Amino acid sequence: MCGILSVINFSDNIKGNHLSKAAAVIRHRGPDDEGFLTWQPGEQPHIWAGSDTAESTKAHFHYNDLPHDQSFRVGFGHRRLSILDLSPAGHQPMLYTRGGLAITYNGEVYNYLEIRDELAKLGHQFTSSSDTEVILHAWEEWGPECLNDFNGMFAFVILDYNKNELYAVRDRFGVKPMYYYKGAEALYLASEIKQIRTFPGYSFAMDESIALQFLDTGLCDHTTDTFDTNIKYLQAGHYLKIDLDKDPEKFEIVKWYTLIPHHWHGTFDEAANQLKTLLTDAVRLRLRSDVKVGSCLSGGLDSSSIVCLAAELLNKSGDFAGQETVTACYEQAKYDEWAFAQEVNRKTKAHPHQVFPAFKDLQNEIDDFLWHQDEPVSSTSVFSQWSVFKKTHDVGLKVMIDGQGADEHLAGYGGNDLPLYAGLLGKGKILSLLNESKYYKKANGHWPIGFLLGAMQLNFGKGFTNMLPAKFRIKKQPCSDWLVKDPQGKFASEPAHSLRDNLIRQLFGSPLPSLLRYEDHNSMAWSVESRTPFMDYRLVEFTLGLPERFIYNRGVRKAVLRKAMHDVIPDAIENRKDKMGFVTPEELWLKGEGREWFLSGVDDALKLAPQLFNEPKVRAFCEGMINGKIPFDFTIWRIVSFGKWYASMTGHGKR
Repeated sequence: MCGILSVINFSDNIKGNHLSKAAAVIRHRGPDDEGFLTWQPGEQPHIWAGSDTAESTKAHFHYNDLPHDQSFRVGFGHRRLSILDLSPAGHQPMLYTRGGLAITYNGEVYNYLEIRDELAKLGHQFTSSSDTEVILHAWEEWGPECLNDFNGMFAFVILDYNKNELYAVRDRFGVKPMYYYKGAEALYLASEIKQIRTFPGYSFAMDESIALQFLDTGLCDHTTDTFDTNIKYLQAGHYLKIDLDKDPEKFEIVKWYTLIPHHWHGTFDEAANQLKTLLTDAVRLRLRSDVKVGSCLSGGLDSSSIVCLAAELLNKSGDFAGQETVTACYEQAKYDEWAFAQEVNRKTKAHPHQVFPAFKDLQNEIDDFLWHQDEPVSSTSVFSQWSVFKKTHDVGLKVMIDGQGADEHLAGYGGNDLPLYAGLLGKGKILSLLNESKYYKKANGHWPIGFLLGAMQLNFGKGFTNMLPAKFRIKKQPCSDWLVKDPQGKFASEPAHSLRDNLIRQLFGSPLPSLLRYEDHNSMAWSVESRTPFMDYRLVEFTLGLPERFIYNRGVRKAVLRKAMHDVIPDAIENRKDKMGFVTPEELWLKGEGREWFLSGVDDALKLAPQLFNEPKVRAFCEGMINGKIPFDFTIWRIVSFGKWYASMTGHGKR
């Protein structure tokens, strides 16, 4: 796990000192080592040391320091967090002279040992025990087709200096980030936006459409656009390719991965057994490490499943020492899940660590927190996650596994109800639709009239919709009246017409891309690698091929996972229906000790970006929410988060 950088020079103005500066700004992603590569067409690439390059690496390879005035057509920078092969042999950028390849790589290919064995049978020889070297040999053997064999999270740039081609690759679901910016001087590729902002010629320009969408709904990371008009991100499952012989200023973006569900024809029990097998193997692969692996434990179904499966695997391997877990806790019982987490800790004989995120911590750390995120975040729950990884760092752990991603393909969110009902109606499954309605009424005390009418509208069209009273019609949610203009959203506002379609939308549109950005930047801020077994592509392709009733049935979400984890996790966890996620007592902070701080943050946002806000209506809205006249949501936080981020972009921030 690392931080990477690549520059494709169009001129001779970007030099070695610019590479050094862009690498230094992400030292947090890789405090263990540093390296650089420069290449000119017709020459061999040159590997350089940086100021933070480990002395053992310098001695091993006899690297010289990167000259400030070094010219290049292609430049790589790398910050290393040593996880696999801690020796100098794992140093990056890595050069493979026989294949004419060089790479700067962030992530993990978890099945690298199996791929390495296959390559060895084909005559390949290896000089390290790293997955980085396996990627280079696989690329030599199979080219970009090798990506289909990689099971992991990865973002890398690979230079084929014999063919004068460059590829920038992002994993199937975008677990690892890759941003790019084409300026007048060069094309820049980086792990974090802040790296790009260090280069000469960069000029910040806010994308007001993205900002308005975020302020209005909390949406972010749902397109290739960022809050900066000039900077984009490479989509999940895509690669960017440049032919350096033809025109280094032109590139094409190719989709290399398409999610194709594996349709299941067995029984529910058989599906649960298969899910358990796949998830267990996903955890097994993600326990591969040359440093200790811990677990983020919230006490919910997903993280508890991971911790319990990991315990079984470790015990079978003879490792009875017990995992280390980290849990966010709160003194307010409404927000605290420690009792559930303790059930898991006791069952697995884990060694627990607690962290108590407090409002004063948010006040003190918000500038650093948002600097690391590069963009605003949608709720203070992201700060809770930040606090967990801070604690992880404090207790000396470098790798953590957690349950991120399960909600998106196993229907963990409440927003899946309408698509479920619409899909059942559209397929003529009226009896199933009525049964779901009965279970909804049993759980909530009333019939799901809104969902039923919504399902009819999605299936019967405008003719039916126009027959309904206005209050029952599905319509585009109007822009918040405290915004000056409609954001004209670039994300589909109409509900999905089936549960499966909605799950795919959650994986690739919203909310997973933003959640993955939050997790990557939060963990790497504290030099911690986070691993997500539920994002194993084999598991996702399997669950999305299951009958929808296996996923969400009789009012029970994640039904097949609950069945699969029976006798694996404590009963109290299996039967939970109240999972909160990474929560904070944000409402209590807003209406209590943090009232003046939140209002001051709103004032700052109004002063900095008056073109976005209707000031009197913003103030009336905030007063109404604080006084309880308007139901609580995360709107005020979004304004504060946006304002503090925008202040940092315009020179008014503290960081």
